[in-house]
Amino acid sequence: MSVHLIKNGDTPARIAGRYGIPERWLYKANDYFDFDDIKPGRRVYIPEYEYDYYDYPREWGRHKYYDGIRYDIRTGRKHFRPGENVSIIFSYCNLSDKPKRLRYDDARLFDFKCLRSGRDIWRWSEKNKYSYGGRSMLLQPGECRTYNGYWDLCDREGYHVKPGSYILRAHDLSRELRNQFVDTGLEVLKSNDQSMIISGNDTCSKSNMLINPSLDMWTDSSTPAGWSAQNVNRATQERSGRYAAELGARPIDQALLAQIIGAAPGRSYRVSFWAMEVVRTGNNNNFDLEVTVHSLDQQGRQIGRVGSVFKPDRLPGNAYRQYSFETGRLPASTKGLQLRFVFRPRSGNTNKVRIEDVELTCLN
Repeated sequence: MSVHLIKNGDTPARIAGRYGIPERWLYKANDYFDFDDIKPGRRVYIPEYEYDYYDYPREWGRHKYYDGIRYDIRTGRKHFRPGENVSIIFSYCNLSDKPKRLRYDDARLFDFKCLRSGRDIWRWSEKNKYSYGGRSMLLQPGECRTYNGYWDLCDREGYHVKPGSYILRAHDLSRELRNQFVDTGLEVLKSNDQSMIISGNDTCSKSNMLINPSLDMWTDSSTPAGWSAQNVNRATQERSGRYAAELGARPIDQALLAQIIGAAPGRSYRVSFWAMEVVRTGNNNNFDLEVTVHSLDQQGRQIGRVGSVFKPDRLPGNAYRQYSFETGRLPASTKGLQLRFVFRPRSGNTNKVRIEDVELTCLN
């Protein structure tokens, strides 16, 4: 249990709000101390907040407490480099003694946005599709909700953002809570002197240029070696080798599998991969699989893009099929490219996608 040193202007409400706890918890932790007589220099105990939801990174983020609701946003860390993705976890809990009725105008339950110098440059909802039709839900006392997403350090036009300070904001979209939000700051760093591009000397190899293209090597159960991954699981229903990458570990959340390699302007590359939809009895398939190649300059800024979108009817159920496409000649000033598999679920989706044996080669 931590300790707070009372300062001029402190009130029970301000102290509780600062630490994201209900005011009554403060009274209870201090044996119902008479806060009407608080004086600067005195110390009060701050009870710990218990996180009862899964996989919650406490290293970096912020919280706030307002009208019986505690809001939390976490990114795990503060500093990110070009080419990385910011994993976002947004949670809120009803710490009051009464249920909260939340009414929504459509299927959007939450949103993330990024601000630079007070200007809105990116929103999670703009890249995700939602069904129409309002709904109402009850948040019981002690009940929490947790939503996940990621920011790829690109603005709404798809360009990589410049180094500097940014604000990530999260809020529930119900009529009752939409005006409340929680922010956390983060820093996008400059690429290092060796450049952010993962590259060998050969930027036009006729052999596979990817690291761990078979997806058989994993740093842990959710991250294949050499790849960036969000909402991905290691799967054993492989086409060859030991493992496959399953996108949509949580089928209602967006998933990402990506890798950056060195490339050269004027070159043309070919991408091939094996994919399938994971179908189970009674499941609902409502998603897009977006497979794209992004041309990057020396600073990791996007200067070109090509790719395809696969809907469920283009993917076989529980059986792999091979797909391929060519990039055409890359733009001038290209120094690298990023291959991305993005799984975008829509309302009611319960199915997943598996990726295997990815190949990227230079054609000319």
